[in-house]
Amino acid sequence: MNKKLLSKIFITLFLVLAGFAVGYFIRYKSIAELDKLKQQEEGFDPNAEYQLREGGYYKFINPLLECEVAKGTIDSRKQNFEEELDGLVEKEIAEGKLSKMSVYFRDLNNGPTFGVNEDEPFLPASLLKVPVMMTYFAYAENDPAILNKEILFEKKLELDPGAQFIKPSQEIQVGNIYTVEQLIEAAIKYSDNQAVFLLYDNLPGSQFFELYHLLGVDDSVLREGGGTLSVKQYSRFLRILFNASFLNRYYSEKALKLLSETEYENALVAGLPKGIVVAHKFGESGFQEGERQLHDCGIIYYPKHPYLLCIMSRGKEFSDLENSISDISRFVYQKIAEQY
Repeated sequence: MNKKLLSKIFITLFLVLAGFAVGYFIRYKSIAELDKLKQQEEGFDPNAEYQLREGGYYKFINPLLECEVAKGTIDSRKQNFEEELDGLVEKEIAEGKLSKMSVYFRDLNNGPTFGVNEDEPFLPASLLKVPVMMTYFAYAENDPAILNKEILFEKKLELDPGAQFIKPSQEIQVGNIYTVEQLIEAAIKYSDNQAVFLLYDNLPGSQFFELYHLLGVDDSVLREGGGTLSVKQYSRFLRILFNASFLNRYYSEKALKLLSETEYENALVAGLPKGIVVAHKFGESGFQEGERQLHDCGIIYYPKHPYLLCIMSRGKEFSDLENSISDISRFVYQKIAEQY
């Protein structure tokens, strides 16, 4: 091989490597610039508590790859209060406040994870509004115009008046036209059933079912009126939002921000001190007479130590269910506070 040929090979390799370097720099510079623009759009507050990850500031997500570690083996310095939690759940049941309760806890800083009756099936009800939102945001990653699509609300779907105990303060009105984004906000912030029915009827593509399959959740819960989910299964939706592992970082942050604006402040939120940010969704089912179900699942943003808490319950009195969920939420928060 002569010197001229070697020189050509060297120059070619140099140009290729230089191209990769420039491309790398441009890519990450553009990500940082995009994050800056998104922060401006969303009203970024430089004085608020954010997590810095991969070139951007985020209040609600941590887009780092989550490590799956066996139960009881993560960070032994952190307290595992599973037995005490189990005792409290049994106490609530023994006092007649409810007939069944399931709890799933996960420290989102790779701390302990455990549950009480975590595989017990419940009717998810309005909890399913979250995957509907996620489906639209997934589609919007490639076609943002979907969020501006207009839908006419022609006819109200009649529901059993006793089926919804928690009434939304705002509801969409028949005869009005709404964008998909407005309907998502109504469904998440106010838990408007009519809004989610419109969204479901206009779901784009196949992402909705793909999301369930990705998480190992049987999509029969969508097709069957009596379909069920457990706290452990439902928690997967919140985890992939927090880790930005299904949606990109912008839409994961947007989704959790919307969930933090949920107007319902009983149950999970009522057990927390004022000012603690919670991105959550509740669900309820049952009839005026007979057993009711109430669930509340969310991410509690304890300063620098966020954790996931999902609680599902069944019982006769709705107020008892709310109070029991508050009791569990308060207990877990106190346990976290003791450690930090």
